[in-house]
Amino acid sequence: MDSTPVLHDGEFVLTREGSKDFGEISPEIAQAIRRQAGKIRLRIGKQEGERENYGERHIERPDRLQQLRDNGYQNARDLVQDVTKTYDAIYGGKGSRLILYKKGIKDAMIYVELTRLEEGDFYDVKTGLITRKDFMGNKKPLWNTSQGG
Repeated sequence: MDSTPVLHDGEFVLTREGSKDFGEISPEIAQAIRRQAGKIRLRIGKQEGERENYGERHIERPDRLQQLRDNGYQNARDLVQDVTKTYDAIYGGKGSRLILYKKGIKDAMIYVELTRLEEGDFYDVKTGLITRKDFMGNKKPLWNTSQGG
């Protein structure tokens, strides 16, 4: 991947193309998983201590950033952009979170949560990581590509 600089618009990280929207949970998929449809966005977020960490800063903490780079991603933006464009399945996460999962040479996933701001609702990327192949074990997805959408 090239080293296109990461740009921001306020608290939001922008895609390589300059959009706040990295992808979406389409109306068709949302209906299948009984959730609200919405755009997926990545905020700058924070990484401070043990709790309430999220976004670009949380994904790019030193140990995780090296793991991303070892797997072909330059930064959090590149991971999130790849997973949101090509996820294979959606799993239920803790509480109201959803896990967008992408299979590959190394599997990757991002955790998103519906967030409400004055400008509208969106799925906020809380974290993302490279996973081992059996990470989800026998967990049944809420949706996968064989269901369409």
